[in-house]
Amino acid sequence: MNKFRVVAVGLISLVPLFQVSGGASASDAVWGEATPAEFADGVQRTFPQSKLESASCAFAGKCTAVGWFLNATGGTEAFTVTSTDGVWGRARPVVFADGAQNTRPQARLNSVSCVSAGNCTAVGLFRTASGGTEAFTVTSTDGVWGEGTPAVFTNGVQSASPSATFESVSCGSAGNCTAVGSFRNTDRDFQAFTMTSRNGVWGGAAPAVFADGVQAASPSATFKSVSCGSAGNCTAVGWFQNATLDHEAFTMTLTSTYGVWSQATPAVFAGGVQHVRPNARFESVSCVAAGNCTAAGWFKAASGDLEPFTMTSTAGVWDGARPAVFLDGVQNADTDAFFESVSCGSVGNCTAVGSFNDAGDKYEAFTMTSTDGVWGEATPAGFADGVQSSSPRAKFQSVSCGSAGDCTAVGLFRNSARGNEAFTMTSTDGVWGEPTPAAFADGVQAASPRSSFESVSCVAAGNCTAVGQFENADGDDVAFTMTSSGGSFTALTPSRIVNTRGGSKVGAMDGSGAPLKVKVTGVGDVPSSGVAAVALNVTVTGTEGPGYVTVYPCGTRPDASNLNFVAGQTVPNAVIAPVSSAGEVCFFVKGKAHILADISGYFD
Repeated sequence: MNKFRVVAVGLISLVPLFQVSGGASASDAVWGEATPAEFADGVQRTFPQSKLESASCAFAGKCTAVGWFLNATGGTEAFTVTSTDGVWGRARPVVFADGAQNTRPQARLNSVSCVSAGNCTAVGLFRTASGGTEAFTVTSTDGVWGEGTPAVFTNGVQSASPSATFESVSCGSAGNCTAVGSFRNTDRDFQAFTMTSRNGVWGGAAPAVFADGVQAASPSATFKSVSCGSAGNCTAVGWFQNATLDHEAFTMTLTSTYGVWSQATPAVFAGGVQHVRPNARFESVSCVAAGNCTAAGWFKAASGDLEPFTMTSTAGVWDGARPAVFLDGVQNADTDAFFESVSCGSVGNCTAVGSFNDAGDKYEAFTMTSTDGVWGEATPAGFADGVQSSSPRAKFQSVSCGSAGDCTAVGLFRNSARGNEAFTMTSTDGVWGEPTPAAFADGVQAASPRSSFESVSCVAAGNCTAVGQFENADGDDVAFTMTSSGGSFTALTPSRIVNTRGGSKVGAMDGSGAPLKVKVTGVGDVPSSGVAAVALNVTVTGTEGPGYVTVYPCGTRPDASNLNFVAGQTVPNAVIAPVSSAGEVCFFVKGKAHILADISGYFD
């Protein structure tokens, strides 16, 4: 079993940080050419090697990707690269304080989360001057990156020979993020841990807490993924070794806006579904609102075969684990199937992706989608005739949904010439198109291609960026990006369209207040028709809370928030808001606040 199991570190697919809720019609995604990451002269090794592990887009054309590269002396360094208005800048190595890194650096970034253009946090690991491995964070504020900062543990918690890494990060708003991973404790056992920032200030690293007797006496656990439905309301998932030394999937949730983390909770399967010696892991989680999350992973079934499964929380209450369902005759008797990633466009509307062993004992990529909370069947990716090898070997590694039913999944497949190629596949209004190989300019790739997408981020239907690694014509493994547009974006000089100061605040403390309805089409330079969505910078001030703001096309309000606040805060966030058929956008406030909104562009 487990013939095609390649764990890709840091592959997360969170709910889009700019949540696009209902109402916008998706257009077909048009992908540009694959673009190799560009470094300054002399930064990379003569024979370069680099890889992008994770991407996050705050806005169409405004994305950050992170990963690692080999520097001029052969050491491994972490780096970031950012696009502005669709144009990628040069790769930027992460800078640490003098003496923090080893003289022979060994650093990488595994995950990034951006809440607005230029406001991102990335996490990973690095080798310290003393030779240990430490988890670290690095944050950009208004486009300016700070230094790499090691995670801080309480004295006596970590091993004297530290070995720690962050696997995943999610930010609910600028400066309000949670990072998760694993570390080696003083007994040299590995424990899962979290670390949270509030208003830009990181707290200490906190080991996951299990009930007495649940974990093995010598624990082994890690968090693989985290997603924050709003600032301070996050769920982390991973796996641990139980008291009988078997591996189990588990969840842990931070609730009540910077409240206390719950105890770690093992996934619950129906009787007789799991093997008597369980082996289960969560690989990914996506939360669209506080307490409304879906996690995906894999487990050993009673038959001893490996199967994918999902588990969903509603209002903070988790249901039972649900194995994926395939049509009869699709899977091999040796199922060997996994979910690698999950993304939810709205509550109950999620897509999970991965790979499975088909009836012909070959590996295929597949998707599975829930609509209004009801999961459909697992569906293999349908390649056009002659594209795949007659001995297929494909997997999805990441998925991102810009809105319910509008998702893009990415991964790799073996082509008809038996080369490995990166590919994308996009669903529009719930209907999946054909898988599409990544397109490179002539002469850029190796004659026998070898490429893979590791991560994708979509901010709206058809507006996505995928990142990964490919082999160039010189035989070097190089990081690259590729971006799709689904309808063109027109940037405007920002202009204020909402300012309630001087009048009544919007909202009510119990959430019963009427939304503020604003006409956006035909206003200023925005056309009166043909507008699918608008780009807004929304600010709350004079807040009475805690509370949140949801921006949506007037009509049915989604169960999601675009920014969160406590009493007395002034909080901005960028929002892509679909417009209603009447050309209107509504601002709902739970709590009370004055609303300011500037429009900076529109999608047709």
